[in-house]
Amino acid sequence: MQRFIGQLTGVRFVAAVWVMLYHFQAPLAVLGLLVPVVHEFLRVGRLGGDLFFAVSGLILTHTYLTKIRPGITWARTRHFWWLRLARIWPVHFVMLNVAGLAVLAQARFGSSDATQKDWLNPVDYLKQVLLIHEWGPDPQRGWNYPAWSLSMEWLAYLVFPLLV
Repeated sequence: MQRFIGQLTGVRFVAAVWVMLYHFQAPLAVLGLLVPVVHEFLRVGRLGGDLFFAVSGLILTHTYLTKIRPGITWARTRHFWWLRLARIWPVHFVMLNVAGLAVLAQARFGSSDATQKDWLNPVDYLKQVLLIHEWGPDPQRGWNYPAWSLSMEWLAYLVFPLLV
């Protein structure tokens, strides 16, 4: 069964590269590397993110289903949540603060006006720290924009044991 996971890991790699190239369309166009077929493929590169998350969910389900399922307990659920949080939160917290310092420095020393950033407040910062900033009808991506995916990933982790 390990081969199955290895093959899916390869699919995740391809999906991640697809998303990365999606974000590099402008430089690729400047270099003349964005030929029509490549352009059409990269134009929908955000679908690579969907593919990445779907395959990752399948791998997590395959890995954890046997550990959680034989009698879901509060202890097993907490252990699962702790393992997932320990994997994503420390780097998220560091990068959130690096990004936050960059935004504050830009507001202080650059041309940016901090008063135009409605998300530049302690409540939205705390939402980002807790990885809940994308939940609900009014997501706030300001402090560390790319962390939207971690917020949604954390939500999926929280719901997973309830669906098993």
